[in-house]
Amino acid sequence: GYLNNDSHLDIVVANCWNNNVGVFLGNGDGSFSTQTSYSTGLYSLPYSVVLADVNLDGRLDIVVANSGTDSISILLGYGDGTFVNSKNYSTGYNSEQYSVAIGDLNNDNKLDI
Repeated sequence: GYLNNDSHLDIVVANCWNNNVGVFLGNGDGSFSTQTSYSTGLYSLPYSVVLADVNLDGRLDIVVANSGTDSISILLGYGDGTFVNSKNYSTGYNSEQYSVAIGDLNNDNKLDI
């Protein structure tokens, strides 16, 4: 994704055992910045991520499936490659999130998770 609007591909990873997601900004030459980490919460065990503009501000945000805390985290993007601290939402007891997807499931022109 283009997390800082520079037209270089960037990488976002789920760091399960570190309870965070990592952002690597692309340099445009096949190399990437040092990882910047964002916590998803103690014992969250993030497993997968997806990028989408969940708050419709024109900037990519990160949505994270947390297998350890039965939750998803949303990190809103500032558009410069940095993100707001995560806000977590419960997915129910023992749901153990291992993946996440986003789309308009009910045709209301709003993204659903």
